[in-house]
Amino acid sequence: MKLQRNLPRIFLPLVFILPALLALVGGYTQWVTGYLYLFIIQGYVAWLLFFKTGQPFYGYSATMALGAYTCVVLQRFLNVPSIFQIVLGALFSSLLAIVFFLCTSRAKGFYAGIASFLLAIIFPKLIEALYPITGGRSGVQFYGLSLLLGPSNFFLIVVLTTTVIVALIFWLINIRAGKIFTLISENEDLAQATGLNTFNFKLLAYAIAGFISGLGGALYINYTNSISSIDINVFTSVSIFFIPLLGGKRSIYGPAIGALFYILVPELFSSIERYMDILYGLAYILIMIFLPDGIIVGLGRVINKLLSKIVRTKNMENTN
Repeated sequence: MKLQRNLPRIFLPLVFILPALLALVGGYTQWVTGYLYLFIIQGYVAWLLFFKTGQPFYGYSATMALGAYTCVVLQRFLNVPSIFQIVLGALFSSLLAIVFFLCTSRAKGFYAGIASFLLAIIFPKLIEALYPITGGRSGVQFYGLSLLLGPSNFFLIVVLTTTVIVALIFWLINIRAGKIFTLISENEDLAQATGLNTFNFKLLAYAIAGFISGLGGALYINYTNSISSIDINVFTSVSIFFIPLLGGKRSIYGPAIGALFYILVPELFSSIERYMDILYGLAYILIMIFLPDGIIVGLGRVINKLLSKIVRTKNMENTN
């Protein structure tokens, strides 16, 4: 129990210090690690909104893309400084999430989920329709902060930002608002019966999640220096949703573990990249069947069984 209570204190320094050391290595290893952290951000968005607050939202690629494309428009047409691009991208994504919730707040469960899924389908089509501005499927090049500050310096910014976001989410779920989010997820009728205005708290959850997702999207385009409608298609939304599910939806560390799976598995099987979507689908199905509570809980059970077996074996030997 003492170790479990101290996990956040151990986890957060590891999140920042270990990857930061990769800045000394540079090259492709550093780039992939930064990419991993960008999706850790999105994974925590899905974990907070869907699994912690119980809101059926699947349009994560839309809020992420809006943060990225806001930076594109502000740079290409208005020449706004980079820091303001990022902040405005996050704010516009938060506004999109708020507007979506207000428009679908009367819908329940399945219907609200379908509406958000349609948002993930429609948004890439909108990007393609605005080809002169967005580059559509061909994509658009972007003079991001990674070019301005240097790849290693911006890598450290990405790691630091991710660490701060994770720390803030750790803090959020332990204060009153976070506990109300959990109560709404588990039993909204009970929350309303106690006199809580669940509408306001759900609105707050959407606003926070949209802001973080847009911030992650703005960092994404500043890190990769390009984006296209292919990068933010519906499969991106599905993958972001599955990140905390793979790692463990009941664990606050689930999104980090799930992002490791989502980013590193393609690197291990890069020779068969054309079949990656099929492999992902198969992996998702197998994990849902054999590890329904995620990798963390599943491996924890396996380790506990092995340790119990070892202890029983030693006890039997000592008895004999």
